[in-house]
Amino acid sequence: MEFKIEFYKTATQSPIEDFITDLEEPLQIKIFALLKRLRENPFVLKDYSKKITENLFELRLYYLQKWIRIIYAFEKNKIIILLHGFIKKSNKTPANEIEVANQRLIQIKKIKG
Repeated sequence: MEFKIEFYKTATQSPIEDFITDLEEPLQIKIFALLKRLRENPFVLKDYSKKITENLFELRLYYLQKWIRIIYAFEKNKIIILLHGFIKKSNKTPANEIEVANQRLIQIKKIKG
């Protein structure tokens, strides 16, 4: 049941990859381990994943008093697209962070038709 993980990209940037590489190395390692588990079977990550809108899901990681969030969506043919990453500073996922991910998903769907 392996899925393919893709990173949202613009013509010149990969904001998710940039977000991850800007974090300290131990946190990067934990994120990549979590992404591997997501790729292997996204439906068994109940402690690390949560549906936040009809089309968006949130990958959750807590490490050294930092709440890391990566918002993703499912595409056809077992593809997971990572849309947005941020460090969460409040209990609730901020609406503006969800909106960034949602706009990126809309943009992808326009491009793919």
